[in-house]
Amino acid sequence: MTTGVEAALRRRAQLFLPANRPERAARAATSGADAVILDLEDSVPVTARAAARSGLATTVTALRAARGDLHVLVRVNSDDELAADVDAAVDAGADGVLVPKVESAARVTEVEHLLDAAEAAAGAAPGTTEVQLLVETPRGLLEVAAIAAAGTRTVAMMLGTEDLAVELEIDPSSPDFDIRWAHGLLLCAARAHGLVPYGLMGGLANFRDLPALEREAQQARAFGYLGSLCIHPAQVPVVRHAFAPTTAEVEHARAVVAALDAAEAAGTSAVQLEGRMIDTPVALRARRLLARAGERPA
Repeated sequence: MTTGVEAALRRRAQLFLPANRPERAARAATSGADAVILDLEDSVPVTARAAARSGLATTVTALRAARGDLHVLVRVNSDDELAADVDAAVDAGADGVLVPKVESAARVTEVEHLLDAAEAAAGAAPGTTEVQLLVETPRGLLEVAAIAAAGTRTVAMMLGTEDLAVELEIDPSSPDFDIRWAHGLLLCAARAHGLVPYGLMGGLANFRDLPALEREAQQARAFGYLGSLCIHPAQVPVVRHAFAPTTAEVEHARAVVAALDAAEAAGTSAVQLEGRMIDTPVALRARRLLARAGERPA
């Protein structure tokens, strides 16, 4: 299984599964999601966390029995249960952890130290557990560049719009809801430090309105996001389709790469294609799109 940022670039839908609902594992695994995130945080009552943590290994096994190549993460808690959650995730054989409510570079460093210790204790290969980060507070946004730069295991970042809206005292369901400024901060920080940005411009709470979700996912892709979290299996195919490069985009990207390769072979670094100038930045964007589509252009 390919891991790291290269693999994260090709994930478009990551589906949450409450860690205390192992009976839903088969449906989650076969939903088409690129990853399943076993949630120990918001979707699990505090009183049920210990039992959910103890059952992680069984649930991870069930997920992989349903789909052997499935990428599995665990959303840990950001409170005093963090260390126990990280230990349980590594012991269960999860591929990574999703860390919520990250507000400082120090938290990223702390998680990496916990993973170092957990991998050593479990006899796992060091450095193999990836980290994804959720920034969900104004304090986190003010530190987002430092947070993005802090880790060696981090592959992706996302904005927690629901929690952020609570702190900002704004309503995500309002027709005038607009926190593109916050998305812009996170996107710039992620890209500046080689991380994959996932997200939607709004929230995920209304999981039954799939046409609205498709519009939001298309808008998010145009804004710069490469994928999104999902809270229900029905959202997965909608999100995957909206974030996937289209056939026309792939064909155009191939033509761009071929045209610039031919131009460079002829001794120039720019060429016209379909009435537009093609140069190195345009070709780089095309190569990246092809990589997300699973192609490896020369």
